[in-house]
Amino acid sequence: MSTRDNHTAVASPTRSPSLLSRSLARLDPVGVLGLVLTIAIWHVIATLQGRVVPSPLAVANEIVSNFFVAPTFRYYGIADAGYLDAILYTTSNVLMATAAGGVIGIIFGLMTARRRLLRSAFDPIFSTLSTIPIFIAAPFLLLWFGVNRFSAVVIVALYVMTIVYVYAQRALYNLQPIYEQYARTLGANERRLFTDILVPGTLPEILGGLRIALAGAWGLAAISELIGSQRGAGKVIQSLANSVDVKGIFCVLLLLGITATLIDWCLALGIGRLTSWANQAGSKDD
Repeated sequence: MSTRDNHTAVASPTRSPSLLSRSLARLDPVGVLGLVLTIAIWHVIATLQGRVVPSPLAVANEIVSNFFVAPTFRYYGIADAGYLDAILYTTSNVLMATAAGGVIGIIFGLMTARRRLLRSAFDPIFSTLSTIPIFIAAPFLLLWFGVNRFSAVVIVALYVMTIVYVYAQRALYNLQPIYEQYARTLGANERRLFTDILVPGTLPEILGGLRIALAGAWGLAAISELIGSQRGAGKVIQSLANSVDVKGIFCVLLLLGITATLIDWCLALGIGRLTSWANQAGSKDD
């Protein structure tokens, strides 16, 4: 090799790994193995119980064929807009309910954490709401607000609100008073206390509670649509169950699970970025 070739080889910049390479490097081999085993077990059960459990390939073909438009849905008495429309409807209900219930829960949780009189007034209300089963609360809400989307969102929002209320309250409880005392000693006013102490100190725990509430909101949204709705994953499952369409029910459940997992992954990623200081503090403690 000539001197010029050696110089060119040394001067050439190092190629950065592609997006595909970085994504493959982040894959958890144990998680991939678990996914493969799940599909394999599903296939074996479908082979043995084909009448009640469709195979993974049959479910995949059903999703591809009826993802955007499902003409067979018309015979079941529901819109033939396909699985995508049902999943989007339920997803939008869950996100609206989580946002509304989360905001209300955070406000009331933080308000009552340091004020005993307010806590004594609101704790029994939230405790009672959290213990009422959805099958009992749903008929009343349907009577009050009618069989519409608003009722379904309110049912899920009530659940999210009670969960986040508890987490917000506990987050402020767990915040050490010494941080506020130091800040006051240094001359911090109420605004600086809120932005520099209360928000960073309580946000990781509150967002963790919001993530837990979101996980439970998917099931409640589907149940609320089962009870009273003309669209959504719950309504489609009810119509397919009446027609003994097991393959269609598997499709809705699979799509709903994938959607919930993706949104939870996005939320976890956002929480990690938003509360990066908490992760850094935890790694230093370790």
